[in-house]
Amino acid sequence: MRAIGQTAEGRFVFLVFTLRHRDSKTFLRPISARFMHQPEIDHYENQT
Repeated sequence: MRAIGQTAEGRFVFLVFTLRHRDSKTFLRPISARFMHQPEIDHYENQT
């Protein structure tokens, strides 16, 4: 799965993760997390 978010400081973050299920609990397993580049931010803001 992918997610885009914004930190408390206002920086945009791009996340890639999977959901794991174990013992009737759901865990988020991060694969990658990084700050977005300006062209990515511009594209994201134009989509919303």
